Amino acid sequence: MTRRRFQKTATVLLACAIAMSACGDDDLALDDPIGQGDESTGDGSGGEESDAGTGGNETLTRSDVDCDAETLGEGDEVQFVGAYYVVDGQLGERCHGDDDPTILAAWENLGTIADQASLSDLALFAGFVANDPDAEATTLAFVNVADDEGLAFQMSVNLDSYDEDLDEATLTMAHEFSHIFTSTPSQIDRSEASAESCTTYDNGEGCFLSDSIMAQWIDLFWDEAAIDAIDPSVEPDPADGDDRCATDDSFLGPYAASNPEEDFAETFSAFVYGIEPPSDAIGAKYDWLADQPGLAEYRDRAEAAGVGPLADKFEACG
Repeated sequence: MTRRRFQKTATVLLACAIAMSACGDDDLALDDPIGQGDESTGDGSGGEESDAGTGGNETLTRSDVDCDAETLGEGDEVQFVGAYYVVDGQLGERCHGDDDPTILAAWENLGTIADQASLSDLALFAGFVANDPDAEATTLAFVNVADDEGLAFQMSVNLDSYDEDLDEATLTMAHEFSHIFTSTPSQIDRSEASAESCTTYDNGEGCFLSDSIMAQWIDLFWDEAAIDAIDPSVEPDPADGDDRCATDDSFLGPYAASNPEEDFAETFSAFVYGIEPPSDAIGAKYDWLADQPGLAEYRDRAEAAGVGPLADKFEACG
């Protein structure tokens, strides 16, 4: 079973070419890792509580992203049950399909660790089911860019898998959410020029800025040979990390060892929900996360909500 997937999309590389100041911010602070500059057509106030669990606020809508089945990602593998706009970090109008209690439960679950400001980069929140539930590989959730500029994101949750294992689902939500806040314009340069001049790591969508979370993570925990062996144009697969996992106990399973983004996401979710680090090397990664105020606050919210430690769903490496 594929634990989780960060689905890369073919986006037009415009954001940083249009506004280089937003992409070259030398003052990025980890105590505010989520970009706050997104615009929407909603009238939600940033100071209000989230509408998680209410079916969404029908007065909150937006016109900058599409919400039809094809745009959401429906195809041979998945069918979308329902989707909602997210406006200023609040669950807004249902824009596709039907209300579904599991979608609302997943939104509330995410709200355990992510406050309204943290959710401001989400534009769509959706639930899907697999067309072949008996398939060998199961996508539990995925995140993709919802616009051409890389300013708005869609998170989609496998509703059947969510209902089967709440601990796994909770870890998945944190994992996928980390792919959002590490991919905003304050973190990654999606300009065409960046592909030719990248000195950090190009993940196939853009080049991580030198002071970004991922660039720091790679500098600390990945060696150059391992990075050179990764093909960012290929979807991450646990098999890609098998050899690395077999000899290196700094990873939470072969999926984490497949590339640095999945390594960060797996480690972040385990850290947030209090899973005991299985090795000193993973403990060192936890320590780094704990030293970043903008990242440690997610763990603090989970602890304040009394969620965790969760059951360890990870495979030990090394």
